[in-house]
Amino acid sequence: MKDLHRAVDVMHHPHQYSDLELVEALDAIQESPLKPIYKEYYKRLYKRILECKEKNKDVVGQIGYFGG
Repeated sequence: MKDLHRAVDVMHHPHQYSDLELVEALDAIQESPLKPIYKEYYKRLYKRILECKEKNKDVVGQIGYFGG
C-alpha cells in the first residue's frame, strides 16, 4: 500500500475494507516515516480491530458491521 493516507483510512474504517487490506495498511504504516508513538497506536488499533471482529463474527452477517 503506497499511500499513507489510504492506509490510515483503512485503519479507521476497517468495516469498509478486507482483512488483507488491513494487514497491508498496518505494514505500510509500520514502514512509514511516522513517529514511533503513532506506529504503536496503529499496532494497538489493529489488535483491537481483530479482537472486535473475533468477538462479533457471528453478528457480522446480521448487521453488516462488526464495530459498534
